[in-house]
Amino acid sequence: MADHAIYSTPRLVTDLRDCCFYHTTAIPGYGLVQGQWDLRKGVRHYLGNVPLAGKRVLDVGAASGFLTFYMESQGAEVVSYDLAPEHPWDIVPFAGVDVAGCLAERREIIRKLNNAYWLCHHAFGSRARMVHGTLYDVPAAIDAVDVAACGSVLLHVRDPFLALQNVLRLTRETVVVTDLLPRRHLASYWLARLARPRMTFVPDARRGGPQDSWWILSPEVVRRFLEVLGFEDTRLSRHWHPYEGRKRLLYTVVGRRTRARPAV
Repeated sequence: MADHAIYSTPRLVTDLRDCCFYHTTAIPGYGLVQGQWDLRKGVRHYLGNVPLAGKRVLDVGAASGFLTFYMESQGAEVVSYDLAPEHPWDIVPFAGVDVAGCLAERREIIRKLNNAYWLCHHAFGSRARMVHGTLYDVPAAIDAVDVAACGSVLLHVRDPFLALQNVLRLTRETVVVTDLLPRRHLASYWLARLARPRMTFVPDARRGGPQDSWWILSPEVVRRFLEVLGFEDTRLSRHWHPYEGRKRLLYTVVGRRTRARPAV
């Protein structure tokens, strides 16, 4: 049974100017608010067309909450999980860069993302619960979930395997991992079933960036991760979504648990 002490108390936020939206969202009482990503027309594909009605779902990296509130609208009981300002963003510590300054900037972004989540939570009349923390310390007190949705989060963490391991120890049935496939890797995507699993280290010291992305993960390496963690029945799909006005290619790997969940 979940420990209710871990859940954040809902806050009343009404000022859009003090919010940051990761996803474009049509919000009751506010209208259409633009975000970086627009998943509205393809959200089912983004989530691997996984049935959600009656499921307890963990939305990993909930950001401003678009996926949380969509999954709730499909009949899921949703626990949102994301950073709060007191949790450090997993930035790349380039030598010579003001890391403390970067972390301060990220804290402000997190604060505004949290505000956007609570503004939407109230506007949608949501019953979703929020837990704050990092992917390196996912509380066991969340208790078991049927589905874990990891939407474009693994590329942003230094240790994506550990992040998945911490999420999947709570997951009874299904995991959905969606991630970005950069344009320069499109050719290799079509040969993915023949290629070896690949993790490409993204940070480039010559240009000092990116500061918040660590890896390009091929679909095959995600499949290998899931197989090791007991989700050996996997399927892969691809889909396009607008990002800041341009279409970007993403892939989704859906994994079904085939081996017993570890004790937590």
